[in-house]
Amino acid sequence: MRIYELEPRFDARKSFYGKAKIIDHENGTFELQSYDTIVSRCVNGKVEELGKFSNTTTRHQKEFRKQFEN
Repeated sequence: MRIYELEPRFDARKSFYGKAKIIDHENGTFELQSYDTIVSRCVNGKVEELGKFSNTTTRHQKEFRKQFEN
């Protein structure tokens, strides 16, 4: 398993300041952790959001979807 920061590519922000992390399970599954909560999951290019959250977490989810969904 690898954990690294979500870098904004599609969002106007320069950084998410360590508040959004990607958990790569190295089996085709990626999870988005925003603050201390798993908020999205991507399995084989299909992204699932795991609930409704704050505006900032929603930004993280949108960025994750744009980067990981096929």
